[in-house]
Amino acid sequence: MPLQKFFQWCYQSPVLGIIRDSSYAIPIIQSFHLLGLTILLGTTVMLNLRLLGIGMRQLPLSSVSRQLWPWAFGALLLMISSGILVFIPDPVRYVNSGPFQFKMALLSIASVYHFTIFRKVTRSEPITRGPLRNAVVAFFSLTLWFSVGWAGRAIAFFK
Repeated sequence: MPLQKFFQWCYQSPVLGIIRDSSYAIPIIQSFHLLGLTILLGTTVMLNLRLLGIGMRQLPLSSVSRQLWPWAFGALLLMISSGILVFIPDPVRYVNSGPFQFKMALLSIASVYHFTIFRKVTRSEPITRGPLRNAVVAFFSLTLWFSVGWAGRAIAFFK
């Protein structure tokens, strides 16, 4: 029950009502959300292409990873903070949405994967792993993050 009271408070809050009822607030916040997603996907694609040996071969993968990691982390923070601002004004709508629930599950899995397995592989020396392992790691990384984006887009079309 406490969660329902929180949702009710969110919906009745005058400040959050301004965000929810404004013609511009949610689209502006969603633009920042998509900017974060774009930066995160861009850094992830670059790292995965380098992991697969496509492009930037003259640079060590660990060096590319260390340079792109702050961008990916900042983009994830932007996505989460802007996502909360979209969610909070009308939480019941999102909590009852199957695509939203699926997106949150995928986001959790993708984040854990990205900050554990993917990070370990992209920061290690290439001698310790083979091309098949790199391909599997890249496949899961790209599949998870693009699935988060697609599930987010599905929220607008499915209940």
